[in-house]
Amino acid sequence: MKEEKEKEGVDESVMAPTPDGEAILREVDRESRYRNKLAPFWKYVVMVISIAFVSYHMITSRFGMPDMVKHRAIHVAFILGLVWLYYPATKKSPRHRPSVVDIILFAATVFMILYTWFTRDLFLKRAGVAMTSDYIVGAMTILMTLEACRRAVGKGLLILVIVLFIYAWAGPYFPGVFAHRGHTIQRIIYQMYLTGEGIFGMPIGVSATYLIIFIVLGAMLEKSGLGKLFNDIALSVGGRLTGGPAKVAVVASALVGMIQGSAATNVATSGAFTIPLMKKVGYKPFFAGAIEAAASTGGQFMPPIMGSVAFIMAEFLGIRYLSIAAAAIVPAILYFGSVFFQIDLRARRMKLRGLTKEEMPDVKKTILRYGQMMIPVFVLVFLLIEGRTPLYAAFFTVVTTWLLSWIRKETRIGPKALRDVAVNSSRNILGIGVAMASAGFVVAVLSMTGIGVILADNIVKLSGGHLFVALLLSMLVSIVLGMGLPTSACYVIAASITVPILTAMNVPAFQAHFFVLYFSVISTVTPPVALAAYVGAGMANADPTKVGWTAFRLAIAGFIIPFFFVYSPEILLISDSALMIVWASVSAFLGIALLGIAAEGYFKVVMPVWARIIFLAAAISLISPNLGSDVIGIVVGGLSIVFIPMIVKKRRPSEATAG
Repeated sequence: MKEEKEKEGVDESVMAPTPDGEAILREVDRESRYRNKLAPFWKYVVMVISIAFVSYHMITSRFGMPDMVKHRAIHVAFILGLVWLYYPATKKSPRHRPSVVDIILFAATVFMILYTWFTRDLFLKRAGVAMTSDYIVGAMTILMTLEACRRAVGKGLLILVIVLFIYAWAGPYFPGVFAHRGHTIQRIIYQMYLTGEGIFGMPIGVSATYLIIFIVLGAMLEKSGLGKLFNDIALSVGGRLTGGPAKVAVVASALVGMIQGSAATNVATSGAFTIPLMKKVGYKPFFAGAIEAAASTGGQFMPPIMGSVAFIMAEFLGIRYLSIAAAAIVPAILYFGSVFFQIDLRARRMKLRGLTKEEMPDVKKTILRYGQMMIPVFVLVFLLIEGRTPLYAAFFTVVTTWLLSWIRKETRIGPKALRDVAVNSSRNILGIGVAMASAGFVVAVLSMTGIGVILADNIVKLSGGHLFVALLLSMLVSIVLGMGLPTSACYVIAASITVPILTAMNVPAFQAHFFVLYFSVISTVTPPVALAAYVGAGMANADPTKVGWTAFRLAIAGFIIPFFFVYSPEILLISDSALMIVWASVSAFLGIALLGIAAEGYFKVVMPVWARIIFLAAAISLISPNLGSDVIGIVVGGLSIVFIPMIVKKRRPSEATAG
């Protein structure tokens, strides 16, 4: 009854103007709380450093990189230097300029990179024997990285790193299986600064190669108007359908999100366009914000780019990136199909309309203006299929984007736009880069102390040898670690801890990494810390808690699909039989559709609780790998779709027509 009154009344939040996306991001995402109104001199300094940062990585991506540690040290130095200029130390710090402490830290960062560059070869000639000065600079670099983590990422990751450092030093004092021989402070500094682990380990290596260049590519494509092209094409295809703007939001956010690499940022940018449209046709504000959050989150595992996290997986597994992108196709279709189906059910339940002809954009005009900017995406995919490295493909896609942008005035990326691309790209990599450097500390301590193996062994014991229990525990670890962290860093840390657990339970590494990736991503819409959902709430002028739980429900397939990776690996294209891949994909899609009905509680009629439980049971049975359970799920689901609406209409006609 209350819901009917809300539908008939006027919700003031529907009529409220959409807030500024950047302001919302700054409220909920620490990474976005930078100095956005620097004084002219410092703005110029940041611009010059940003241009140098991007130029260095563009040049090295095409013409080769220096020594591995030197290259990564340069990347870290650029990141730390910009963090001091962008991020204030405290709330009382100056907002329009760096403080004296920031300038001192900036100078220390310059000293660190100069020292590292000029002493690296000498260190190698000494066969790895460290000098006192190496330890001093190493300690200074570690402390600066931790401070940058506090400023740009947050206390969660900082506390984790500090606890692990203490554990590495105080190993003999820990009880039972957690005890180890311990490491001196000098040894910890050596491992974290002077080796290919720690701050200059694999995580920052991925940031210094793949992530930065793809962030530049994303900024170039955004500047060229590709986002508007995606939005307008999506509107032309689905805008007139029932509840069309919501379906458009799913498609557009998936396309833009795979390039952007941050679910929260994608909500703030795409949501400024999609959320008002959804509210305009009748979706409640909380539901509009939740749709945008769920769709933007899915962009992180949308091939071919997958928010750049696929490159990290490729490094972990030592396989071609294209193999990962291909395996991600069916799961991505399942996820977005589930979200799409749920919003369609909600639209039919509320009898919502699509957009009128007058409200539709002139898609022909948009294609004429921006159509050529689709070519870079095809160039990227073509080069990857041809077997080119991701760096090579990304570099030439950036160049192609820039050249094609000059065809029309609306897409032209001139000197001023290039400057903006450099500044935006450099700023966007800061939180990710600092998190990846900090993740390097986590990975190094796990390796030094063996705590990763200990945790894996004990969780395997805790599971009692039951794979499903081990999967649930791994899911919880990945989600908890991912709350508030950038997707890339969360995946690195979660994979380092949980993949050994799953491989110990005989789950192949490829499937284990996909399992961890999905839960690392889905943490952005998992209450209580659901950053993407909270940004969506701010953009929609809605209750954050309500948006968070609604986004969680819309993204429910994201919590089920990873279990398919283990029990039905055919959806990752792991099978010698094409027929088995097709069967697994179809049965999974049916299961996700039934899950959507159970979650939304509607299919032609409003479902009572007992009916939703039946649909849920049918959906779960389709997860099992054997043919018998699939047949049971299909039969139960099919009969439920046919007969349950008839039963409900006959027994409770008022409930059947409730909106």
